[in-house]
Amino acid sequence: MNLIVLRFPTPKLTVVCVFLQFSRHEPGVTHVLVTGGAGYIGSHAALRLLQDSYRVTIVDNLSRGNMGAVKVLQGLFPQPGRLQFIFADLGDQKSVNKIFAENAFDAVMHFAAVAYVGESTLEPLRYYHNITSNTLLILEAMASHGVKTLIYSSTCATYGEPEKMPITEATPQFPINPYGKAKKMAEDIILDFSKSKGADMAVMILR
Repeated sequence: MNLIVLRFPTPKLTVVCVFLQFSRHEPGVTHVLVTGGAGYIGSHAALRLLQDSYRVTIVDNLSRGNMGAVKVLQGLFPQPGRLQFIFADLGDQKSVNKIFAENAFDAVMHFAAVAYVGESTLEPLRYYHNITSNTLLILEAMASHGVKTLIYSSTCATYGEPEKMPITEATPQFPINPYGKAKKMAEDIILDFSKSKGADMAVMILR
């Protein structure tokens, strides 16, 4: 819920306006959660969504993202109910559940992730937590709150060192580093869940 207090010159006059747009579904309006929306790809995805009249919530812990990108978007789309930014860590299950409980999402675009191959070999556990575990938490929250559409940003690192080029959808996935392996695990979890009884999910995986 967004709470905006408008104060006018007359000292006794204070008008409180409560905007419920983010916390309720509205006919003809699609509300998209963009994780990692302060990053390069995420912020461009958010920009295109806003240009196409989607309602957007950006969630980012700013560990790799840039608040400047969010401020540019806020400046371009200042109207109530268009864009909100939530500072949160997707590894915190309580925070994730709170975000989903307080917002009526129609879809999720999941970009948030650490993304350096070399770093992943030095800090593999960090990458499995940040990529695989965090994706699992998002899926659980989506399931609990009935969000049925997911676009997942994966990586070509899931292909490892392919024998043939160019890479196609039919190219086998044999990742060779923790970054690619963590993304591949997340893909498998997403696909397994989407095929499960009652999931009824629409999923797209970007590589």
